[in-house]
Amino acid sequence: MTSATRFTLFAAALAPALALSSGPAGAQPSFDCGAARTATERAICADPDLADLERNMVAVYEDLVTGIGEARARRIADIQLERRQACEGDTACIERQLLTSIGIFRAETRAAASPQVVPPAQPAPSVQPAPSAQAEAPSPAQRRSQALQDGFVAMPEYRRRNVQGRLRDAGLLAGPIDGIWGRASEAGVEAVLRQVRERGRGFEVARPEGVAALYRFIDSDIFYYDFLPEAAR
Repeated sequence: MTSATRFTLFAAALAPALALSSGPAGAQPSFDCGAARTATERAICADPDLADLERNMVAVYEDLVTGIGEARARRIADIQLERRQACEGDTACIERQLLTSIGIFRAETRAAASPQVVPPAQPAPSVQPAPSAQAEAPSPAQRRSQALQDGFVAMPEYRRRNVQGRLRDAGLLAGPIDGIWGRASEAGVEAVLRQVRERGRGFEVARPEGVAALYRFIDSDIFYYDFLPEAAR
């Protein structure tokens, strides 16, 4: 499939019934404003700055398609489109969602270009005789680590990679963006927890609900604007 064809398919997702028309002076998004059918699409057509940002998002999406393929890229883009349409006519919300989409698309594109590192096989631990018939209970730190890992691996792959991409863009992840839980990912998540505690916020990561809330936070607009340097957006 050519790049032009992919561009047309994505533009169609924003305004399915395209028709020949022109929007307000200077406002030229990737889709035809004559077919704008939602409040979000009409707001983009009415604002030249939003129109420019939307075209930038589509250009970044094209790079994503090249990196991971049309099917996977569309699954990610559809989620962002749904969030953007939920803004209705709120231009500030639309701008945030467009910027978030650009950040996510870039993170996924970089992840696709990153080498896939296979962790070396670990030797089987030696079996030590148990001091008693009852196994030793895990420590609080071990339970916390396991809860963070369980919450991470429970997410679909694209969300795991998005979380890693956000952590790396925030300067908190030194490892690969591969969707695999490891020491680097755990260190990045722990760094987030330390920083949010310093800002007076906390997550109950001993509970699955708290871990899920933590990963939603890393994928949120608040994290995007508060933790990512401007150069990484």
